[in-house]
Amino acid sequence: MSLSDTQLETLWLRLATAGPGHRAYVSLRIEGVVALDVHAALRASDRSPCLIFDLPNPAAFGDIDFEVGGMRCSRVLLDHGQGLLLSLEDANKRDLFATICLDVIAYAEDTHGASTISAVLSRLEAWRAFLRAIGGGMSRKELIGLIGELQVLRHLLDADAGLLPAWRAPDDALHDFEHLGYALEVKTTLGPGSRVTISGVDQLSDDGLECLDFLHVRLYESAQGETVDDMIERIVAVLPHDEARRQFSNALLRRGLSPFDRRPGGGLKSLVQQITAYRVAEGFPRLLRKDVPPGVTEVTYALDLAYLQSLARPWSETRTAFCLRRT
Repeated sequence: MSLSDTQLETLWLRLATAGPGHRAYVSLRIEGVVALDVHAALRASDRSPCLIFDLPNPAAFGDIDFEVGGMRCSRVLLDHGQGLLLSLEDANKRDLFATICLDVIAYAEDTHGASTISAVLSRLEAWRAFLRAIGGGMSRKELIGLIGELQVLRHLLDADAGLLPAWRAPDDALHDFEHLGYALEVKTTLGPGSRVTISGVDQLSDDGLECLDFLHVRLYESAQGETVDDMIERIVAVLPHDEARRQFSNALLRRGLSPFDRRPGGGLKSLVQQITAYRVAEGFPRLLRKDVPPGVTEVTYALDLAYLQSLARPWSETRTAFCLRRT
């Protein structure tokens, strides 16, 4: 079943007209959702809309309690055990709350058996990261950065479809990609120009790594280019199984791209002009923590890659070396 926002709102309206009753929550099971036992609910104290998921084997799950973006996720006691409660805490965010509810149900419906509640929790955690990081959606600069990462990811997956976990940017890792001690830091520009911004003294640090390569993805706009949605579809097509596709969906959300912000056929269309790799080692200009005086906590600086052509190396060599890493 594909639950619509109208159907969900209708359930909440039915509960509102039925009266509060004597329980903390009044609820109606959402029929047609096969993989989940989930109820639309209203909190009796303030008539706030909620979702309640049955939580089988509660001891198997750790701490479940956070509030972000006008919603709260927590445990709740039910007549027959424990449940997972998703509640609206800011009435001004009702549309967003309904959107998240529908997305979580649809995402979990793609799983089967005991993994469904884990899918609910992983999707909620992805929304938690998204809501913490994003205010009014991705800026153009942020979108260009994401496009560069997706272009690199697609190249890596074409060589080894199992390398999705190497994409670390969605988890706010120090480097955008890391695989068995080999890291890649990606900077993307659109159009002419060779200046890139380094955000922080640790962004080009190779401490704890065997190797760090810096990648410059140069894009250009074109009516024949790809949108972000086009790139996502191509990546999904090479992922080896459904679980990898779910992990990718969550990674995109954590990275700041809402599934409801994707507009097929619209948005920025771009093509890759060139991907250039640089080995971050002796001779590569960078600031490191040891170079910064005590008391300086934030450093942002620009590199002009036009002066680094002697250090450039083919991206194909870096991709091969990265993909061939073995334990």
